[in-house]
Amino acid sequence: MTESRRDMALAIKRCLESLAADAQSGKLHEVAYLIGIAALAAEDAARAAEPVELAGDLLHKRPMGHC
Repeated sequence: MTESRRDMALAIKRCLESLAADAQSGKLHEVAYLIGIAALAAEDAARAAEPVELAGDLLHKRPMGHC
């Protein structure tokens, strides 16, 4: 996975996290749970693209994309 694909995976993760928060506030708890699982999968995809020496906490990376 190239860096741009990693950045895309991080952008998708952030969008999914936003959707999960919206679903949770709308009392759609089951939907929020499933979207949260998808966000974890996007984070795993981004982490897999990280070079071994740079793999770390993705929460502290610079934001990419927007929803």
